[in-house]
Amino acid sequence: MGGGGGGRETSYSKSTTGINSQNLRREVKDSIRKTEKRLKSKESKITYPSRNVFISFHMADEMQVKLLRHQAKDNRFNFKFRDYSAKEAFKDPWKKYCREKIKQSSFTIVMIGEDTHKRPAVKWEIAESYRQGKEVIGIRMYRDENYKIPQQMNEKNAKIVNWNLGDIMEILSEASY
Repeated sequence: MGGGGGGRETSYSKSTTGINSQNLRREVKDSIRKTEKRLKSKESKITYPSRNVFISFHMADEMQVKLLRHQAKDNRFNFKFRDYSAKEAFKDPWKKYCREKIKQSSFTIVMIGEDTHKRPAVKWEIAESYRQGKEVIGIRMYRDENYKIPQQMNEKNAKIVNWNLGDIMEILSEASY
């Protein structure tokens, strides 16, 4: 099922149609430059642009999602997840709830495990994310396993990253709104 999250408040320039992508790119580049400068000065805290994230996962993998949320609390990273997990049955009230959470999110993360590609709820969340124009990013929960990626993600050439907090933070900071 899904969930979402966010981090520190950051005000991005908005146009009448949503986020101004040129301003966002500029702010991301500025953030990366500042991060590189801090790393060179040996400061330990790394900051990334704040994002609201919808997390799609097979309920059998919920412990790994909890671990990701816990790791995201690392003081070196300015990235937090608020728990929006939907635990109801895959029916209309659940779909309405997930639609709203996806709408509030910047993009969707799909936690890729052994059976993720088979789960109807995950397939629906991916399809709904794409329907709403959200970028979908896959995280392989087990780097030594080559579990099947959901078909919609393959068709859209979704970005896939192994579970490494630094790599995850980097790909999320590069993600479009």
